[in-house]
Amino acid sequence: MNNEVATLQNIANTLEQEPLASQRVLAENAGMSIGLMNAVLKRFVERGWIMLTNVNLRKLSYAITPAGIAELTARSQKFAKRTFELANSYNETLCKYISEAKKEGKTRLCLYGQSYIRFLLVYCCQILNVDFIEKNTSDPIDEKAFCLVGELNKESEIKALEEKGCVNLLSILNAGKTIHIQGNI
Repeated sequence: MNNEVATLQNIANTLEQEPLASQRVLAENAGMSIGLMNAVLKRFVERGWIMLTNVNLRKLSYAITPAGIAELTARSQKFAKRTFELANSYNETLCKYISEAKKEGKTRLCLYGQSYIRFLLVYCCQILNVDFIEKNTSDPIDEKAFCLVGELNKESEIKALEEKGCVNLLSILNAGKTIHIQGNI
């Protein structure tokens, strides 16, 4: 079902840019064959997600119906809810580990390299009154800080920093509350 809704979203995006897009254009933009797009369009018409109208004897026009829009909206709401739940879970986990580090005397957190969830680290540090410092992966390890290595770094940089005592941010998030932090706590 998710693939179908993603295809419906792709069709909607294409039709927004090019309202009279041909089946060929829809197929190209969705990365599928014309035959497969034909079958998908028929299925979507049966579900009431897409409406077909004749422009002339050789050309059809496609439009997303209110039912199709409702399906896309429901998908967006589910995605947003899952995203917020995940961000909340990550926030709780990070705050737990930063709090534990603070109890061990670490009053600052150093993020080595880049992370998609930097904003969560900053937020946790703010509410726990811990200094947040960003460092390059080539900077020396701050022995007095809780050191994390971001997930956007090269694998070799992550490994090297872990060997020096940094905690892999993904390890914390993947293991959730069961991971035992080693190294610099």
